[in-house]
Amino acid sequence: MKKRKALALLSGGLDSMLAAKLIIDQGIEVVGLYLESPFGCEEDLETVSKHLGIELKIIRKGMGYVNLVKDPKYGYGKNMNPCIDCRIYMFKIARQMMDKMDADFMITGEVIGQRPMSQRKEAMSLIDRDSAVEEVILRPLSAQFFPPTKMELEGWVDREKLLNISGRSRTEQLKWAKDLKLKGYTAPAGGCLLTDANFTPRLKGFFERTNNPSMVEVRLVRHGRHFDLSDGSHLVIGRNEAENDQMWEVTKHAVNEGNMTYFRPEFSGPDAVLSSGNGEAVYDEVGALIAKYAKKGLDSEETIEAECGDLVAQIKVSFPRLISETSSEKTASEGLTVVQ
Repeated sequence: MKKRKALALLSGGLDSMLAAKLIIDQGIEVVGLYLESPFGCEEDLETVSKHLGIELKIIRKGMGYVNLVKDPKYGYGKNMNPCIDCRIYMFKIARQMMDKMDADFMITGEVIGQRPMSQRKEAMSLIDRDSAVEEVILRPLSAQFFPPTKMELEGWVDREKLLNISGRSRTEQLKWAKDLKLKGYTAPAGGCLLTDANFTPRLKGFFERTNNPSMVEVRLVRHGRHFDLSDGSHLVIGRNEAENDQMWEVTKHAVNEGNMTYFRPEFSGPDAVLSSGNGEAVYDEVGALIAKYAKKGLDSEETIEAECGDLVAQIKVSFPRLISETSSEKTASEGLTVVQ
């Protein structure tokens, strides 16, 4: 009998890893697919796929996904999370990948009742219909709540080895993870960033002020502190060293191509990136904001390097001496002067 192949949608979490493992243990070849969101958290899918012993394919969600988030057909959840539209988008891509890989079916780690918007039976039925995966999708963790699929009826998958997990508790999944010795998955946390009430205003503001964003600008939304400057341009300032590194990784190609300006202070302060605008015309504002978040107590002229393509400029900022630790609070940017 032909060995069957399944495409597993992986998230980095326990549920999708467990679903893949249940199918692998039935002698089916599994290939992992991770769809990376510009609004998502970094996940260590390499560790997950290596532990499972499967091939991993990573695809970045494109501008089609960004437009979906901006204007979803089926609306949002509690915050700016278009969960139903998002699943349809991902399933359509997975269906295309199935055809390219000659896979027989796809699996997900979805659990009935775990997500209020997209993991209800009615919602799952709608998602399957709109993404045209009704005949090829299997949800191993909640399979017993659904009628037998083609994969089960044809004998590719043993239904008796599939599970009947439901609800938001992870007790059953953790028990199975221990029994199957699963490692490398991300511990349950806040979930999708689009469900975060603190992130929603930032994303709304981004869509309101940016008519035709680049993907780099989209990926920057989740990093740093954000400021609108006097000429309408936008500045992002890192909050710590790790975020400085992340910002540079996201923007370095755009900076090298001359589409963004990157600022590195030669003192203890945050990096910043200017995504648009008139460049030098707002360097004084940029310098002031970087200085505001610099280490307190600087009292000399310092330098910020600005890089844009082949051009490198030096911005000089003069910090006032702080009178004393007990005086009324002053920031490092008070009274500064900026000289090009």
